[in-house]
Amino acid sequence: MPVQRLILRDLINSDLPGLIGHCPSDTAAIANAVNRAQSRLLTCREAGEEGWYGGYAEMAFNVSRNAPYLRLPRGVARLISVDACTVPIPIRNQFYEYLEFGDGHWPKTGCASTSSVCAFGKTQSLRRNTSATWFDLEPPRKGLRIYPSESADVGSNRMLFGGNDANDQRIQTLDGAVQVRGVYTALDHPYADVVLPLTTAPIEISYLDTILKDTTIGPVSVYEVDLDTGTERLLVTMEPGETSAAYASYYLNELPQGCCPAPGQSDDSLVQLTAMVKLDLIPARCDSDPLLIQSAEAIIAECQSGHLARQEFSEAKSQALERHIAAVRLLRGEQRHYEGDQQTAVAFAPFGSARLWTQNIGGMR
Repeated sequence: MPVQRLILRDLINSDLPGLIGHCPSDTAAIANAVNRAQSRLLTCREAGEEGWYGGYAEMAFNVSRNAPYLRLPRGVARLISVDACTVPIPIRNQFYEYLEFGDGHWPKTGCASTSSVCAFGKTQSLRRNTSATWFDLEPPRKGLRIYPSESADVGSNRMLFGGNDANDQRIQTLDGAVQVRGVYTALDHPYADVVLPLTTAPIEISYLDTILKDTTIGPVSVYEVDLDTGTERLLVTMEPGETSAAYASYYLNELPQGCCPAPGQSDDSLVQLTAMVKLDLIPARCDSDPLLIQSAEAIIAECQSGHLARQEFSEAKSQALERHIAAVRLLRGEQRHYEGDQQTAVAFAPFGSARLWTQNIGGMR
């Protein structure tokens, strides 16, 4: 991944604004066009498994052996590959555990410790549902507390929390005359507890699945609070431009013991994993915000494609397609320039469409 990334200002100072009919001073309109172009290029079929240059990175994660759930940070879409104790482990999607002749859902509970699949777990990474927090809420008798980092965010900005109450009923409140699924809480200094309207006592939360936040000046942290002891535990910290908390989640089954404790740990309760990850789009808003796609020419071409696709003249659609093809060619050329195409790593998958005879390149059966 490049150290010095392309930023929105680079596109504002290019000929892009004139090509799509915007003034260079209209940062919001240009940012919107650039973000839409990046989104299309990021998810188009030509991007392939790993994506374009600059769209992947190597990261390290510390995972608790007692609660082996990995929540990927904002800006990371998924794991491409992962190592546990320097050994690559398989990554399974959510359908894998429901195969008719598979191992079933992990972790195993309530089954015999011997002579069953429970006794022969293999290290693997299993995809879970998207989570609204980095760490799971631990009921019972837990509330939520919000800590803004900037006093300028106090008063005018709010957050919405959705989930279930102490009776496991969905929390629904009124925001003025509008019914909402959850409860709004205004940011306050030094903190604000999440309470129901017209009450002062913190509401007990048994399940949390939604966190929405206004755009803020500084990051905002959400803590779990024990309603009996007052003990706090960090659940998530949202960035200023982050308005919806949603993080890719994985369950790490049967992490190996005694081989790869996290730095600074005297035991192996925390295991450090290394992974190649697929980066996700974080929309650019300010002129200094970095971009995910690293070819300015490709973004300009794709912005032109999006602009032409909205026109009504007869050749608009064909010209839009032509500019998209040009953007893809530029990205492929950039990939070849930085990564090469003669000494690439090959992932050999001997099942499904990867069988050699289906590709007309071999007779292995």
